[in-house]
Amino acid sequence: MSTPIPTPFHISIPQEKLDWIQARISSYPWHTLSSFDPTWSSGPPPADLRTICDHWNTSYSWRRTEERINALPNYKAVIQDLSIHFIHEKGTPRGTSDSKNGRRPRALLLLHGWPYSFHSYTDLIPRLAHPERFGGNKEDAFDVVVPSFPGFGFSQIKEPMNPKACGEIFNELMVDVLGYETYLAHGGDWGASTSQLLAYFHPESCVGISLTMSVVRHHGGMICSGDVVGDASEEEKRHAELEKEIWDEEKAYNLLQSTRPLKLAYAMMDSPVGVAAWLLEAWYAWSDLSPLSGGTGKRSLTELYTLDALIDEVMIYLVTETSNTSTWIYAKDWKEHVWTLPEGEKIEVPTAFIKCPDPVFPLPPRGLLERIHRRIVRWREADRGGHYLMYENPEVVFEELVGFGRVMDGEGQ
Repeated sequence: MSTPIPTPFHISIPQEKLDWIQARISSYPWHTLSSFDPTWSSGPPPADLRTICDHWNTSYSWRRTEERINALPNYKAVIQDLSIHFIHEKGTPRGTSDSKNGRRPRALLLLHGWPYSFHSYTDLIPRLAHPERFGGNKEDAFDVVVPSFPGFGFSQIKEPMNPKACGEIFNELMVDVLGYETYLAHGGDWGASTSQLLAYFHPESCVGISLTMSVVRHHGGMICSGDVVGDASEEEKRHAELEKEIWDEEKAYNLLQSTRPLKLAYAMMDSPVGVAAWLLEAWYAWSDLSPLSGGTGKRSLTELYTLDALIDEVMIYLVTETSNTSTWIYAKDWKEHVWTLPEGEKIEVPTAFIKCPDPVFPLPPRGLLERIHRRIVRWREADRGGHYLMYENPEVVFEELVGFGRVMDGEGQ
């Protein structure tokens, strides 16, 4: 079988689709909605969501977003009979100003999760690939690869796939399609679990991982279960209790997407406002909305993110018609439980962690993570930022990836 060849890809959504989305927003029957709870704890309050939708319908421009994405080198490649979309920004050559003789930058795979997309990394890509343009050092440059998960964004899917299967596609993308013998991977959410599984199953190519979340657990462990295994510390027991307490409150979306994804899909595919409500509730609940220094009270969603950034992430799901297929990974993962390592096994490659105040998926104590990862080589505790750290605190993500790259250079990898 011949090696898949990347084909340049240019995003150009038909105007008819954009007009349909705008018409559906304009005709949404807001008068039928009333709320008994203005706090988001029961879902997005109509007044808050309508503010976002009014901006969406009057000031937002998808064409501006297309321009930003298309300014980066987008490609598609057929891998395992699926058309997979990815951005591939080659970094500044290291070691010399002569681009013909400079050393090739280290490859970095950035993996997204739900309810966000490859576009979440758009602003970070140039900084990581060309740090010298932003006051940094070209020795820290990466070749940056940002794919859309199968069934998300512009990547195809034909049947449900779990994160291990997604990882197989991404490893083939990095090694066979793009020709990297080794690479680093970074992610949170599904990007974290996929990075962990890549490191476990392909340590010869995925030689180091950077994580903002840990989904894979040691043998017998289970995320959000409240259970502890073996001789757990008091800190680990408290964390397990906290995880379960949070999850009991938050798990409704996961159970529906895992067990009845099609039940949800029919409504989602017909309602842009419904998609926005479903996705943005998770942005509200999973973000670090704590007040900034000197402030009081919880910040609003639009104090933390621009309206355009929130709508961009919703639009990626709408213009690609993936509100349905983006839930398939939940359904497959639920059935196959690729969550725990075999007894006595650990992830062996060097691992870096960024611990941030994620209100729903807090990173476990280091002692528990050391049961999963043999070599934790970098540990950063960020004072702000939740589940969407690339938006909430991009500086710490940039600094930690650069720092991890330097550690890996020292490893000789």
